[in-house]
Amino acid sequence: MQAVWDNQDDDAGEVSFVITRRELAHDTSLLSVEGDLDLASAPNLKWALADVQSVGARHVVVDLSKVSFIDSTALGVLVGAQRQLEPGVKLAIACAEENVLRIFELTGLDGMFEIVPTLQDALGYVQGSTTAAS
Repeated sequence: MQAVWDNQDDDAGEVSFVITRRELAHDTSLLSVEGDLDLASAPNLKWALADVQSVGARHVVVDLSKVSFIDSTALGVLVGAQRQLEPGVKLAIACAEENVLRIFELTGLDGMFEIVPTLQDALGYVQGSTTAAS
């Protein structure tokens, strides 16, 4: 199953934000995010995470490797999703973008999430096949 949420920049006609959801093996849902995560796009992320939780995924990966900016609204969405996870459900964030990682660090939220540099590391962490470094 794949779902896509996008916002278009009306001036240029280009997609400025996209979330793609894929269902993978081992009860794993992957949300790949592209663009800026801000006040305008955070509700789409919230809906995507709610959809993933409603289908009962046991492993959730949020791929932020193509996100260049994240604001407090989007951070709040991620915190809310983390807090609403059922016992035994694992969530990991794949991100190597320095600007985004810096926001997690400055807010102290880097300790709340399992943030790893690659999608492969995130999948390994949630599926239990490897111990990812924080």
